[in-house]
Amino acid sequence: MTQTEFSSPVAIGLMFTATALLCSGARAEIKPVPTDAGAPPPAFIEAATQPLQPEKPRRQLRPSEAVENYRKRIEEMEAEYGAYGAGIDEQLVGLATALQRSGAHEEAISEFRRAMLINRVNEGLYSLNQVPMIESMIDSQVALNQWDDANDNQQYLFWLHEQNYGETDPRMLPVIERLSDWHLKAYVEEKGETLFEHLISATNLYQLAVDIITQNFGADDLRLVQALRGLKVTNYYLFTYKGEPQQAVMVNTSFGPGDPNAPRRAELDHYKMASFSSGKDALARIVDVYEQNPQSPPAASAKAIVELGDWYMMFNKWHSAKETYGKAYHALWDNGATNQEIEDIFGHPAALPDLPMLDEDGNGLANAYVTVSYDVTAYGKARNIQVISSSPGDTVSIRARARNVIKRAKFRPRFENGEPVDTVGIVQRFVFD
Repeated sequence: MTQTEFSSPVAIGLMFTATALLCSGARAEIKPVPTDAGAPPPAFIEAATQPLQPEKPRRQLRPSEAVENYRKRIEEMEAEYGAYGAGIDEQLVGLATALQRSGAHEEAISEFRRAMLINRVNEGLYSLNQVPMIESMIDSQVALNQWDDANDNQQYLFWLHEQNYGETDPRMLPVIERLSDWHLKAYVEEKGETLFEHLISATNLYQLAVDIITQNFGADDLRLVQALRGLKVTNYYLFTYKGEPQQAVMVNTSFGPGDPNAPRRAELDHYKMASFSSGKDALARIVDVYEQNPQSPPAASAKAIVELGDWYMMFNKWHSAKETYGKAYHALWDNGATNQEIEDIFGHPAALPDLPMLDEDGNGLANAYVTVSYDVTAYGKARNIQVISSSPGDTVSIRARARNVIKRAKFRPRFENGEPVDTVGIVQRFVFD
């Protein structure tokens, strides 16, 4: 569901990838990705180092001319240099790419895997020339909905770069960003066997990025902002985590001594209980980074204070939110923000973190919309919710869902002269796509 005709509210989702460091207080325990300098992860060994054997006949798409040309050249090179001859891996990548483009993803994965094995024979286990092969293999695995296999390869990419650079090298930052984005995407789209582990992995990776930036570039480097906002996102998802789609995870429950899931549930409890303070610390660090760095954008620290107020509001801490919003309102004036910038932030209510998606039966709601009017109090609550119209027709379920979404939502209230005020008669259309 997308939102129109009102505002551009703060979104919680993959867009939250930005920057800040957990300082003191309660925080998630950091568990870096385990490494073994002697060998890659077992899952990859199983998947990627199979001996070269003839493939079993399978139903194939009609081969293109490019595919046939690659196959012919590979046969010639194998006859001349042997099955592991240098340069054959490049031809296999070309073949796999052509197969991938034609939609033959299973065959493409097989050929990318062969290319990786030959590359490792000739260039070593840690060769970074494997990277484009692994990335392309992941694309085909995602196309086939093989999320667990793709996740294994994402972890292998991290391991491979770590063996070349070391865990705390700044060159790891793009790799960390890719893998943390992957885990958040998998969580949001409910892909893979255990969603909770995706959240924990993303949290630990963002914290690792914060540590690397701090150690190598200083405590006030602007690059911290992206990783710290990533921590804000993962901690919000941890707070709102309700369990796995197929099997709910019970929280704050006593278990007998023989319960095999007790350690995992205890870990979940720890992260959830720390989510508010961890997110708050990350946002406070963003404010500090902007205030201490002379290269910060204009009014950036004041806008970060607004984010901190939003965090308090989302966690039902209205008095702290009001106080923080007041600081932000005056800081915007003091830092030279324009009237329009202040109006964009405080001139109307803003849904937090964004109005939730109505994703149930999404296919059946395509091109449907609901127009709703409602008020928002100075306390950020929706009142007097009225459905004005809906399409298609007078669909009771669509109207009820829209009404429930607004009722559950939290809002940053409108401000006048630095004080929150009621807003009446908001008219908004919700589009289901």
